[in-house]
Amino acid sequence: MIIWGSRGREIELESGHFFCPQCESEESYKLYRVATYFTLYFIPLFETENHGEYVKCGGCRGQYKTAVLNYKPPTKAELMLGSVRADLESGTPIQMARTKLLNAGNEPAVAEKLVAVAAGDHVKTCSTCDLTFVDTVSRCSSCGAAL
Repeated sequence: MIIWGSRGREIELESGHFFCPQCESEESYKLYRVATYFTLYFIPLFETENHGEYVKCGGCRGQYKTAVLNYKPPTKAELMLGSVRADLESGTPIQMARTKLLNAGNEPAVAEKLVAVAAGDHVKTCSTCDLTFVDTVSRCSSCGAAL
């Protein structure tokens, strides 16, 4: 009597470190491939169907598509730049944004560069209180005058 059939198997392809979206930190991972194998006497002989690959986080045990391995989290500078841009677009004067960066412990040159990049070339100055704003702001947040 010949005993044959099929069964699924997970095969570990590689391991390493990646940025886990659930843990929000650098974690170890394992990359698995799932496939169905033809078996003879319960011994898997050859693959009959490939079901795909997935990544398993070593920290939270979450399972993700393999595209997660290509994700690079934003750097500290990119996060700060985004925060400064949001501040400026919400009506914070450029001078105040620079002061906030300095008070947070940043070097003056770094604060100046971040504000310059975030503000860009299109700025407006309030004629009443002499504060500078990005061009998307329509009113001075200090005196309320139209820009």
